[in-house]
Amino acid sequence: MIASAAIVVAICVGVGLMLRSPGDPSTTREGDAFGTADGSYEIGIPTAHVNDDVWYFAPAITNHSSKKLTLEDVRPGTLPDGISFVEARLFDKEAFAAGVPMSWDTSGGSAADDPSSKPSTDVRGYTLLPGQTLPDQKIVYLHIRVTSAKRPLMSDGVKFIYQQSGKRYSQTLNANLTIAPASSKR
Repeated sequence: MIASAAIVVAICVGVGLMLRSPGDPSTTREGDAFGTADGSYEIGIPTAHVNDDVWYFAPAITNHSSKKLTLEDVRPGTLPDGISFVEARLFDKEAFAAGVPMSWDTSGGSAADDPSSKPSTDVRGYTLLPGQTLPDQKIVYLHIRVTSAKRPLMSDGVKFIYQQSGKRYSQTLNANLTIAPASSKR
């Protein structure tokens, strides 16, 4: 009787694992659709103060895979205490008449360049076909908020979360942000 119960439990566990693993959209796998030769960069922001909003752009992406993919989210790769993630948005570069700033913050950025004043869309649902690059006229900005006076605050990488062939993937590209000791408020 105990042996029969053990066999039933083993079968149930095995079937459960088989059903969950390969196609479960809630499972996130390590992706490589954007390749490994991403354009890494460092952004340093010395003007941000506590409660400032900071926007910085994500690396440009190209779908190097043979299947289309759909973005679900873009977020900082790491998020230290002292920085809270607000959202990622997709902008048309033409909304920035004077050119697209690599980063913008409440204390140090020009009001004319404030991304929150520009039209944008959610990154969720944006599709890239095989071989397609995010169009040159588009840019993804990450929006964070500084919540601590501690410095430096560093976020390493930008994580892209996407769906492809019914599976969920994430891939972190090199793009580092440093909130340096703030200069005195203007």
